[in-house]
Amino acid sequence: MLDKHNRYLSDEKTGIELLYAGKDISKVEFVSTEDITKYNKFCDDLGIDRLRILGEDDFDRINTYAIPQHYKGIDVEEYVRGLVPNEVDGTDNAEASQRVEMELALYKERNLFPIIQVLLYVVDVLRTNELVWGVGRGSSVASYVLYLIGIHKVDSLKYNLDIKEFLKR
Repeated sequence: MLDKHNRYLSDEKTGIELLYAGKDISKVEFVSTEDITKYNKFCDDLGIDRLRILGEDDFDRINTYAIPQHYKGIDVEEYVRGLVPNEVDGTDNAEASQRVEMELALYKERNLFPIIQVLLYVVDVLRTNELVWGVGRGSSVASYVLYLIGIHKVDSLKYNLDIKEFLKR
């Protein structure tokens, strides 16, 4: 289930499973205040910290990443559009441009631009320090935008990978 900020939230069952697995759930966002209230009823008996119900002000703080200000100021759309090659395999870049525009709309719809800014920072740090990272794995290789910024080395256009495999509803 998505909240109005397009983030996945946990439910009571998932919270209980996480507790049984010995995981810290103090940062898990639950679907409803009712779930939190049920959970908090048992906190005192179990000697564990209660969960706090997040307010609107908390969402802005949660989405703030500890990256240099320069990266926070990057216009993701403009930056990624600038990475689209002039031609792809000897043909014009119309397909690449169209794919980038479609993906950018999906990232924007899901409020994921701050994560793209973090990823740009991470890739720059890796390159600056001559560190090697993987070729790519999982559904993220379906994103042409992530390919362009250097997160992975799999050209999803070349292999006709569907972005919906990565950004599922």
